[in-house]
Amino acid sequence: KVLKQKKAPKDFEKDKRKVGKKKKAAQNDTKTDFKVRQINMPAQSVLVEKGEEVTHRKLGLLELLAHVQHHSPKVRRESFQGLRELCTLHEGVLRSNLARIIDATATAP
Repeated sequence: KVLKQKKAPKDFEKDKRKVGKKKKAAQNDTKTDFKVRQINMPAQSVLVEKGEEVTHRKLGLLELLAHVQHHSPKVRRESFQGLRELCTLHEGVLRSNLARIIDATATAP
């Protein structure tokens, strides 16, 4: 009996291409094409007016109260200065939002 030996697969076989056929993409080929789309975020629009009650830095009451809780001491100090400016320039802000201002400043770090 004649035993047939199995042929070992070749490690680096060169693919033979037919005439007119394009080269196949490599398996580890990275796709670099991407699509760009524009998103609309109306809540963060720069064009939204903040009203008449703003500081000289154009910050309203809600921004100042949010900055009171900031981790940076400089930002917290500037927010307190802004609150003071806002309350002295616009007395109606202090009257209508006193509870909110006291609550935010009492829980400040």
